Amino acid sequence: MFKLSTRHRVKGQKAETAFRAWLNWSAVAYMYVEQSPFTVPAALKGRIKRPDYLVGLPHVGLLAFDVKAKSVYDGMLIFERDEVEKLALFARMFHVTLYFVCVGIEDTAHIWIALADLQARPLERRGRRQVLTFPVEAGFQVQLEQPFLDALFTMAAAASQG
Repeated sequence: MFKLSTRHRVKGQKAETAFRAWLNWSAVAYMYVEQSPFTVPAALKGRIKRPDYLVGLPHVGLLAFDVKAKSVYDGMLIFERDEVEKLALFARMFHVTLYFVCVGIEDTAHIWIALADLQARPLERRGRRQVLTFPVEAGFQVQLEQPFLDALFTMAAAASQG
């Protein structure tokens, strides 16, 4: 099993805290998803990954968000194939739309990437790892002075225009 270094774990916790603070400021209904190993059925251990947050949209349903503290490499964000596949299984089993929230790239914005858009990218090899890369400029830039619902509707409007 892959273990994060303390430095990366702390960076990830800060990213999740920043996203949670923005959700609180936005006054939306959300749940943090407990990540302990006891919250996964035995048959799915090692095959599924839970997102970090579920956000409720009244009269609509849920959106799932997996928060990442990311750095940009040659204009690209890099995602581990195994993690993407495990989150995709969660999204399929629970019938939710899932977004990656990349925090730490800019001080005033998060970058959202739809799981479906990331899965459409070609698989690459980086050393021994299989990864998916995504151009940072192709992600949806969520301005942090916008509340969550405003950002979501802005993203939906942009997607419908092409």
